[in-house]
Amino acid sequence: MTDALNKSKAEIRARMRATLSAMTDSDRQGASSIACSKLTALEQFDRAGIVMLYLPLPKEVDVTTAVLRCFRQGQTVCVPRVDWKRKDMESVEITSLDDRILDTDEHGVRTPRTGNVIQPGVIDLVVVPGLAFDPHGHRLGRGQGYYDRFLARLRPTATTVGLAFDSQIVDAVPINERDRAVDIVVTDRRVTFSRGGVRR
Repeated sequence: MTDALNKSKAEIRARMRATLSAMTDSDRQGASSIACSKLTALEQFDRAGIVMLYLPLPKEVDVTTAVLRCFRQGQTVCVPRVDWKRKDMESVEITSLDDRILDTDEHGVRTPRTGNVIQPGVIDLVVVPGLAFDPHGHRLGRGQGYYDRFLARLRPTATTVGLAFDSQIVDAVPINERDRAVDIVVTDRRVTFSRGGVRR
């Protein structure tokens, strides 16, 4: 069963990487803008005092406009900082996207050089990237489990939002007991309340 699950995940990852590579920069920029508009229009996003976003890899949805909106609204913004040796991820507050406070780690991920560490239990909303999502909020990441372990430490009333291009939506993501679903999935074409997130 595990071998079949891993094979299925690997096949979807390969397909999604090919799909993302086929997008032009213009397509990616336009779809990112629309997806971020849908994200920031969510009631859950608007009323969140502490929002965890991410600093995108080149082929992920660019959340810059969402980060800047949070700054304007006076919301606290935090982003992941990964300890690759310990295989752990923490959330660090940022107050700017200035390159002087951000670094690029050994895996090409932009990360804060310094900043206050925000404990998972006080975060109101987490925006989660992924390679694929399905309508039930199941997520396929890059296989290391960093987000799954981090999301498990959130308080039950926190909202989790998967953000992706619509081409990353699949009928069903293969999952195991460690995989964490998200409450809402947002793309450039749809908003899906997958696990009752609309009521929060």
